[in-house]
Amino acid sequence: MASSIAYRPTIDGLRAIAILAVFVFHLHGSWLPGGFVGVDVFFVLSGYLITSVIAAEHEKGSFSLRKFYQRRIARLLPAFLTMATATTVAAFFIYSPQDLASTGGNLAAAAASATNVKLMLQGTYFELSPDAEPFLHCWSLSVEEQFYLLYPLLLIFLRRRSRRMMIGVMAGLMLASLAACIAMTKLQASWAFYLLPTRAWELLAGGLFALLPGRESDKPRFKWTPQLGILLLLASFGLVREARGFPGYQALLPVIATLCVLAGTGPNGDSKLQRILASPVLVLVGKLSYSLYLWHWPVFSFVDYKFLMLGEWTRMIVKVAITFTAAALSYRLIESPLRVRLNRPAARLPAFGILAASLLICIPAGIAIQNANYINASNGSTGKLSFNQKQKTGSIVLMGDSHGSMYGQMVKQLSEELGYRLTVISVASGDALPLLPGPTPAGESQWTQSLETIQQDAPDFLILACSWQGKLDPKGQRLDQALEALRPLARKIILITQPPMLPPAATREAIRQGARPPFSEEQAKHTARLAANSRVLSKAGGNVAVIDCESLFHDSDGGIRYWDPQGHLLYHDRTHLSGYGAQQVKALLEKEIKSGS
Repeated sequence: MASSIAYRPTIDGLRAIAILAVFVFHLHGSWLPGGFVGVDVFFVLSGYLITSVIAAEHEKGSFSLRKFYQRRIARLLPAFLTMATATTVAAFFIYSPQDLASTGGNLAAAAASATNVKLMLQGTYFELSPDAEPFLHCWSLSVEEQFYLLYPLLLIFLRRRSRRMMIGVMAGLMLASLAACIAMTKLQASWAFYLLPTRAWELLAGGLFALLPGRESDKPRFKWTPQLGILLLLASFGLVREARGFPGYQALLPVIATLCVLAGTGPNGDSKLQRILASPVLVLVGKLSYSLYLWHWPVFSFVDYKFLMLGEWTRMIVKVAITFTAAALSYRLIESPLRVRLNRPAARLPAFGILAASLLICIPAGIAIQNANYINASNGSTGKLSFNQKQKTGSIVLMGDSHGSMYGQMVKQLSEELGYRLTVISVASGDALPLLPGPTPAGESQWTQSLETIQQDAPDFLILACSWQGKLDPKGQRLDQALEALRPLARKIILITQPPMLPPAATREAIRQGARPPFSEEQAKHTARLAANSRVLSKAGGNVAVIDCESLFHDSDGGIRYWDPQGHLLYHDRTHLSGYGAQQVKALLEKEIKSGS
């Protein structure tokens, strides 16, 4: 299916500048601090090109929504599915269970074109690390796809009116979106960054420019604007900072810069700058830009995660080599040939079939990966999760906050091995207080819910794990109240103490910057945690047992254990154990269960 507009190699040159800016920014942010605005360049170019195609097809009377969406599928989906599949498989071998769970959830969001919304709502309860978010870059693809679900319908409606009205409405929508962007950046910058209504103005700017009178000409009307545009673009790469409030007013700079370049270039322009933009190297990189964008972020994430002890330059060389190889293979073997094949009129049904299959496979698969690798009751509609319900040996209930949920996969594995039914009511949430009688109505409500579940289950073993340091009152009275209510309801209660907390210098990013073990807990946090654990240990007796995990996470020199013998990270973040860390507690928990059987 031939394009409805003339090919402009200068646009591929501009794409090359944009993707290289993003690439360099992610490779080493200090080299090009504003390089992330390359995404804004892509937004403007996307709006311009797609509006140009739609307008041209309307003029010829050949536009149809089916053809439009078929073209989008052929352009984006094959390469995306290839990247998504490879990324998910790699995550199985590289990531800890919790990070694999996060990857599964993000796969589902990316397949549904909702990554931007998920990231906006994800919160910061867990200390998120970019090297464990391989689908993070899909936020911009999600913004575009959400935009193009509605945009063609808007153009169809407006085309039935006058051209003047169409331009006026689009200009009004663009200005409203820009105003919302500027206002929201001041109120909630992350929402302004991720939401379609506050980003749509960038795509609309490109679309509006494509509809202006005189844009049908093959020759550029303004010969001086490309130079101005490139200068503004280079200035934005060096001057724009997310910390200064982005997008907001700052996003105007790369958007205006891109429009300036578009205004002064055309299919037949012959200026020196236009020849540079149309040079074979930049055009080649521009053609690879989509594949480069798809592959660079997961490659960077995996390399940083797996090889955090390697030197920075070594990691950068590995990243560049793998990314360009993957992008070239993806473009040559997947993106380019399938784009041609799926754009054929006879391929309309297969194209939409691939889209439907990707949604029906990727979304459930992503959710299944998430639920299998991180067991948390907030994932269940009833506030609890049940496993092994056909087992007859007895039952276990896992209860707690995020420190309970971090043991979820390990407890599930253990319950299967020992033949017990399992109910999980642990909830990863900031100060939800699900396991103790709460001082707030919300806490009391969750405590009541937990108590009702335990009364119904009458478990043989009730496992309680919590961030005790943050949840216990100074005298431990709330824990006393909880145990008083729980003792009659379970044959044995097993409390797990809070493991050591990593210092700030023990993050993966800090290690990549040169920090090295041994790591020691900050003294104030160490003292407070041991005091809380001491109150928990004092509750042992009767049908209450306490597992003290302190020694499991200290080396012989007193430092905190960071890796297991196989090289797996024992911590998910500074305060939470990884799935491999939780496995260190398994033997002690199994011993307590067997001794109480």
